[in-house]
Amino acid sequence: MICTSCYFINPSENVFCQNCGSHLPHVEKQKPSISPLILANTLDNSSLLISRSPWQMRMDLWMPFIWLAMLVFVATLNNTYALCILGVGLAFALYKSHDTQQIIQQTIPVELINKTIIAYGPANTTSRFSMPTGVLYLLSDGLYFKSFDSNEEISFIHIEISFTDTAVRKGGLSIFANWHEIEMNNGMKDRFTFTVQNGGEWMLLMKVIRSELSKR
Repeated sequence: MICTSCYFINPSENVFCQNCGSHLPHVEKQKPSISPLILANTLDNSSLLISRSPWQMRMDLWMPFIWLAMLVFVATLNNTYALCILGVGLAFALYKSHDTQQIIQQTIPVELINKTIIAYGPANTTSRFSMPTGVLYLLSDGLYFKSFDSNEEISFIHIEISFTDTAVRKGGLSIFANWHEIEMNNGMKDRFTFTVQNGGEWMLLMKVIRSELSKR
């Protein structure tokens, strides 16, 4: 690009002249086109986020400490002990919920760029009494789990959706409300367990995708 003011030759992508700083009038300002799938949590993305809100997570994590503080107060009639427990619990709830939100807001793995992400949400591969360690993505052809915990043995898992016919949801007590385990077989007698928010919604979406694939 040749500057009309000083006739300096600029790279074609320049908007302003590198020599005199004049605006290159023949260059249109264009906002770069970024795929909405790069960030699975952006408002531009049509993917469904299946998760508790941050404040709901905080209440889930704080509730055991509230009950414990009440029991301690009844047993000791000491406000100081009860307030200390509430304070520790609140700090724990704020820290852990922030941790979980950071996991959800991770950019999607490079393997999933240009793939259709139908739904996503926090998950782990251990149990209902463990915090989320990664994100589970529901794709048009299967499930993809990516762990963002460096201490976890499994960093990623990909399961074809056609191999999840044996998926079973397990309920019961858990660290979050509606925090369910989904146990499934990948068709080769290998069992995988994902703990996700609202397991029923995940099961329903997987069923719909399987039925769509069977029609093709």
